[in-house]
Amino acid sequence: MAKDRTYILSAMPVRQAIMKMSLPVVFGMMVQVLYNLVDTWFIGKIGDASQLAAANISSPVFIILMAVSNIVGTGAASYISRCLGEKNNKRADETLSIGILLCIVLGTIISILGLLFVKPFVIMLGASAEVFPYAASYSRIMIACSIIVMCNFAVGQLMRAEGAAMESIVGMFIGTIVNIILDPIFIFVFDMGMAGAAVATILGNTSGLIYYFVFYKKGKSLVKFSIKKIKLEKEIFEEIFKIGIPATLSQLLMSVALIICNNLASPYGTNAIAGMGISIKLIYIGTFIFMGFGAGTQPLVGYNYGAKNYNRVNSIIKTGIKITEVIGIILFMIFFFLADYMVNVFTPIDDIVYWGARVLRLQIFLFLVVGPQMIANTSIQAFGKGKATLFISVTRQGLLFIPLLFTMNNLFGFTGLLLAQPIADGFTAIIAMIILLKILKKEEANRIK
Repeated sequence: MAKDRTYILSAMPVRQAIMKMSLPVVFGMMVQVLYNLVDTWFIGKIGDASQLAAANISSPVFIILMAVSNIVGTGAASYISRCLGEKNNKRADETLSIGILLCIVLGTIISILGLLFVKPFVIMLGASAEVFPYAASYSRIMIACSIIVMCNFAVGQLMRAEGAAMESIVGMFIGTIVNIILDPIFIFVFDMGMAGAAVATILGNTSGLIYYFVFYKKGKSLVKFSIKKIKLEKEIFEEIFKIGIPATLSQLLMSVALIICNNLASPYGTNAIAGMGISIKLIYIGTFIFMGFGAGTQPLVGYNYGAKNYNRVNSIIKTGIKITEVIGIILFMIFFFLADYMVNVFTPIDDIVYWGARVLRLQIFLFLVVGPQMIANTSIQAFGKGKATLFISVTRQGLLFIPLLFTMNNLFGFTGLLLAQPIADGFTAIIAMIILLKILKKEEANRIK
């Protein structure tokens, strides 16, 4: 099994290797989307616009937990892939063990601080008086169980770093099935509404996490976890943080941007916010597909970069960009023509369908640029280029998207507010590609010398 994963990383034909690594991750990402869509679908069946709006208002809570766990999920995964490429399995084992411990510590801190400030935090999210009770109950449960959500997300990424993509997907699938089964029970049978959706999500994450630790316990992994291998070495922490923090900063800024977007959308009414919430979750279908290809190509790039197989690195990046661009065009066409039907699946309220379809048709322009952007960004992460990753992260959300939200909303109202994300992603894709090309040219020059 371990030899098979090494072959995929080092020698399998590039297109086949990308598909082998990415498709299971894409499937897993779709499973992750189901976590959100299933909750939204069941909440929509309640027929309460306030609870649908609360589902959108609460989204930054989940994104923040994912963001902080990304310190480990992206930072440690990048270093593990490079260590395996260098045949340094001992250091890979130590990085895995330290990463899991770090995730537990970060989750504990977030739970304590989050529960202390949950009320002002939910108000800051943009919750109106009628939305606040539902958003607060959901957020309180998610924050209290931060360790479970964060470890489930991070450990899945760490497994993919060693080529165990399918195994990581099995855990995600188990979690989603549990969530789907428990959602109607807690939402309707126990009459818990939004709080029930949160409980079902936590129990789903718990199921997936149990599977992951059984996988490591049985010794099926290429990289081994052990408490004895936890060594507080400066180099390992530096490698985790120099890639993990920029990746985390990007998602944290995404949360800030979503909070700002919700607050700016508030004057347009509860139905507009509810429709926007449904559409944003539908947009996740596309963005998570691209994230899946980015996550699938990252260990391929990292392993071969560590092995100094630069021709294979270049081929992986070029092929990944071509594949995601074709997918982006196909998704754009599907979403454009089926927008009304897709939103209507989640709510019978005509006004929410109107707003949701309007949001969807404007936001799908980002499908045309996010794929190449993801491949470029994850490749730079795989190289271990912390400063470049940090620059791209800050630029995408902080320097472009957030200022554009205010500017476009002031100039063009709700339409401008919705177009801010595609425009920001377009500029970010250009910047990421320029940085990637410069890094590749520098590596080529060093190889010639």
